[in-house]
Amino acid sequence: MIVACGESLIDMVPAEHGSKLFEACPGGCPYNSAIAAARLGAPTWFLGKTSRDFLGDTIVSKLVDSGVDVSLLARSDQAVTLAFVERDQAGNAKYAFYSADAADRFFLPSDIPAELPDSAVFLLVGSISLVQEPSCSTILALIEREHERKLISFDPNVRPNLISSKSEYRARFEWICQRSAIVKASDSDLEWLYECPADEAANKVLGLGPELVALTRGEHGSLALTKHVRIELPAAKVAVVDTIGAGDSFHAGLLAALGWLKVRDRKDLASLSEQNLRAALRLATSVAALDCTKRGAEPPTLHELAVFDPEAVLIAPGIVPQFNAKERIC
Repeated sequence: MIVACGESLIDMVPAEHGSKLFEACPGGCPYNSAIAAARLGAPTWFLGKTSRDFLGDTIVSKLVDSGVDVSLLARSDQAVTLAFVERDQAGNAKYAFYSADAADRFFLPSDIPAELPDSAVFLLVGSISLVQEPSCSTILALIEREHERKLISFDPNVRPNLISSKSEYRARFEWICQRSAIVKASDSDLEWLYECPADEAANKVLGLGPELVALTRGEHGSLALTKHVRIELPAAKVAVVDTIGAGDSFHAGLLAALGWLKVRDRKDLASLSEQNLRAALRLATSVAALDCTKRGAEPPTLHELAVFDPEAVLIAPGIVPQFNAKERIC
């Protein structure tokens, strides 16, 4: 169903607020999304590169343990990117990246398979792998090759401290949006990019060509837009430990739900009913909320989601009138 392509790294997560001790946790935007989708039961591949050392082994082990297919993952003798995390009192994170000569940053055309799996519907891309070279050029070429065959789902996950030219970054962002079927972004991403309210910016992004724009708004919930439907949902109420990986989990939940709702091409996306779009948004919102209840990026399993929000699980696997109980994924 989903090929997640991009960086895999080690998040150095503070042991607690104010602590100078860090815990090494596997992470990275597309990597976290791959973990989240697989834990929900969606067939998922991770396409990227990591090291051959014990940190790379840690990255690979979490993928495998979560059910992600790692047959598209390359290994090299280069080091792993490190991302040191600082959290504020609300649990929001900011990052300092150390990626010079790192394996995931040196994701090269030779690391791309000639064809993606036939059963893959979505190609998920985004974040720092689309800022740093040479991984950026490699993935842009993959997007150009695949955008008429797969549904490109793009999460910019903007990191301003890595962007040297805002105008150049915005041009690249819009180029990707023009080839994407889905754009998932946070309100802060779009406000930084367009310097206007996030809802207004989301409409600008929709005008670039995607069939669906999904916007996360933290404690203010989420928003999904197509050319015909607009859905808003409040945030699920949880005790927030931190927000690391929440947007990545949302992205994965959204794609898993769309896959279960039998979305296979842009026409299916464009014709989504309000009921089905609301179902997909609810599942994505609940998956993100559960991620916030744990330290680091730790998305829930389908069982954990069922305990937290039984209705989301009943709807999201495609349980609309034409499906019976035997076809439910739960």
